Order: sequence, then structure tokens, then C-alpha cells
Amino acid sequence: MSLNEVEQRTAAIREAQVAISCLFLDTELAKGDLAALARVLKSTGLPPAELQRIYETEVAPACWRNLWAVPGGVWDGFEEEWLMSAIERHRLRGAPPRSLFQRLRIRLWTSRTREEWARVMQICAG
Repeated sequence: MSLNEVEQRTAAIREAQVAISCLFLDTELAKGDLAALARVLKSTGLPPAELQRIYETEVAPACWRNLWAVPGGVWDGFEEEWLMSAIERHRLRGAPPRSLFQRLRIRLWTSRTREEWARVMQICAG
């Protein structure tokens, strides 16, 4: 992979991370918001399996607490520098999660966004 290709892939991943983080904002997403998110993800050119990995092992571990914050969490967008730093700190490293503990953690982290994520992925596939 050339340096240019690596830079393009890195930019696509970052764009996907920022877009996916919208699912973890303390706000209700309308059908149009989910369609817009799907368009952004599709435009990255990343395959669905890669988007799923980013959702489960990068963005969810960094952002899930926002949906459980009392009183409400961030609702207008995560600051990008904070988001990238949080993702780096909380990312599940290595191969896809295999242990029961890791799978249970992902279920917790994605419990409040799973339905919206499924709709976004359905739109991406359509």
C-alpha cells in the first residue's frame, strides 16, 4: 500500500469514526439523520465489516457513557480532537473480540444504539 493509499484509508476511518459517534449523542436521530449518516459511511468506501469493527471496537468503547450520563450528555457533537484521543485510549486492540467478556462489553456499549446502527447499515446496503 502506497503512502497516499494509507493516508486515504486513515482519512476514511477518521471520517467514519466521527460519523458513527453521532449515534452516541444525547439526541434523537430522525430517519433523515440516519440516511445522512449512511451516505457518509458509504462515501468512505470502507467495507461493512470494517464499519462494524469501527462501531464496536473503537467508537462504542469511547462514547457509550455519553448516553448514560445524568443529567444528559453531549448532544451537539463530540469535539473531534477529544473523540480521536478517547478512541485511542479505549479501542479494543487486535483481532475481533472473541472472549465472552469482550462480547458482553460490546453488547453493553452498543445497547442504546444497536437499532439505529442496524438501520444505518441496512440503508448502506440498499
